[in-house]
Amino acid sequence: MADKGEVCPILSLELNSRLHHNLEAEMRIYRPFLAAAAMLMICSIVSYADNIANHTVTVQVDVINELEISGGNITLTISTATAGQNPDDATNNTCGLQWTTNEATKKITVVTDQSSPNFTLKVVATGVTGGTAAAEATLSSTVADDFVTGISTTLGSCTVGYTAQATAAQGNGSVVHTVTYTLTAG
Repeated sequence: MADKGEVCPILSLELNSRLHHNLEAEMRIYRPFLAAAAMLMICSIVSYADNIANHTVTVQVDVINELEISGGNITLTISTATAGQNPDDATNNTCGLQWTTNEATKKITVVTDQSSPNFTLKVVATGVTGGTAAAEATLSSTVADDFVTGISTTLGSCTVGYTAQATAAQGNGSVVHTVTYTLTAG
């Protein structure tokens, strides 16, 4: 006699056979549906691929050369002297110059609109970043002097130092200079 937990081997074989037969029959019924479902999935993937679009994006950077002076208009007043000497110089270091360039080999020049001023006006760049200070320039003609050299693809700045000078023999009065800075090929 068989244990309660055991199944008769003949019954077990027949059960397996029937299950196998039923599974095959059901697979025959569901096989077309499974094939159709697989085709739908493939078609949806292909259909999704048709919904893709692309284009190109070009980034263009043009030549940039920007120059700005800060500090506004200034007045240099010569009002003192030591007896027996020429008047004392007047100085101002409150202006600044900033620049941006994406080109190589540039410089900044400085020029006045006064071709023969009565009094001397000098200018020098100090605390320069992004270039090299040129020597102090005496603005006495309409020919541009180098102010900052060695500028190349950089951001830069400097302090602008002005000095006004006069002799006793030059008398008194005033001269208004329009001082122009230019970022140019160097």
